Amino acid sequence: MIKGIFFDVGGTLYSYRNLQPAMMVLMETLAARLELDIAEATRHYQLANKEVDRLMADKPFYLFRDYFEAIFTNFLNRVDKQHLQSHFGWFEEFKRETLLGSLEIRADCHETLARLKDMGLYLSAVSNADENQLEPLIKRAQLHRWLTHWTSSEAAQSCKPDRRFFEIALKKSGLSPDQVLFVGDSLEQDIQGAHAVGMTTVLISEIDQPAPMHIGRETPEPDFSITRLSELPAIIERFGGHIANF
Repeated sequence: MIKGIFFDVGGTLYSYRNLQPAMMVLMETLAARLELDIAEATRHYQLANKEVDRLMADKPFYLFRDYFEAIFTNFLNRVDKQHLQSHFGWFEEFKRETLLGSLEIRADCHETLARLKDMGLYLSAVSNADENQLEPLIKRAQLHRWLTHWTSSEAAQSCKPDRRFFEIALKKSGLSPDQVLFVGDSLEQDIQGAHAVGMTTVLISEIDQPAPMHIGRETPEPDFSITRLSELPAIIERFGGHIANF
């Protein structure tokens, strides 16, 4: 019987639908600050991003600040402007605030969390994020009203799909893997990691909104695929229906 649900945050509880326009703002600002052509800056940044994703994919832990810095440094090398490394300070803050600002809580998030909570389920968030990324998102949407715990990769010192992150979340919950439904938008981080520890997996997706940091590796198929959070109660009912007094 499913007794708890662990949620990813970005791309899952929050939608990425506004992420691409936000990235364009980031590129325009970066190009202007470094006096680069916008098309050239965008092309080199995308190449840098892909290369760093491949380098980071197998690391069990990294801070997103360090991830952003690695992309920025790779980008500067590509445009032959290594002497502008001192610009990383404003870039990191601007990128973090721009991307966080672009995230929009899914329209059915609050209603669905409330219904799942009424079903007696333990609800938690497990996010690859630094503390200064995750905490504002929890606070902005008042997710603490329904979540018992939330854990950032920085706090866990582990990043999905690393097994340790899932084990830390399980220890907090007091649940066994077979009692947990894991919901996320990333096949390579959420589904792969949760499947490896024995959780039931749910992939949530949006049209034309690919999950970030995918490098094309093989992954297990999710147990369920959805496009709306409001589909989750029906999935829970397959595992025994209403759960009371958990």
